[in-house]
Amino acid sequence: MLRHADETRDRERPEISLLLERLTAETRGWAEAELALARLELRDLKRQAMKVLVFAVLGLAGTLLALAALTQAAIALLAPHVDGTGIAALIVAGALAVLVVACLLALRGLLVWRTDSIVFRWFGQRPSNDARS
Repeated sequence: MLRHADETRDRERPEISLLLERLTAETRGWAEAELALARLELRDLKRQAMKVLVFAVLGLAGTLLALAALTQAAIALLAPHVDGTGIAALIVAGALAVLVVACLLALRGLLVWRTDSIVFRWFGQRPSNDARS
């Protein structure tokens, strides 16, 4: 029996419900993969934060101890050349304040976090004008 051309074409097409099921399954798979990537990035971020915290605490403690010793030594060396230990302490404190400001300005550029998953990009920085083009 001969069939009409439209009838043959309709039977060869996949049903819309099958296409919708496939689309749903692929969307679910994509979302699960994105969440898994976000979890991995969060785990890596936590590890990195813990390492940074440990080294920051140790570095800060060592720096404070060294600064205290160097401050006392600088005041003791400078006191005979100025009107007393008070003026020497002010000079050393001013030099340390300049050092702290310079370190904070240098540190500002080091705090950068790069993300790959869409989940974190939603909450992160917006791309610059150069990245869009």
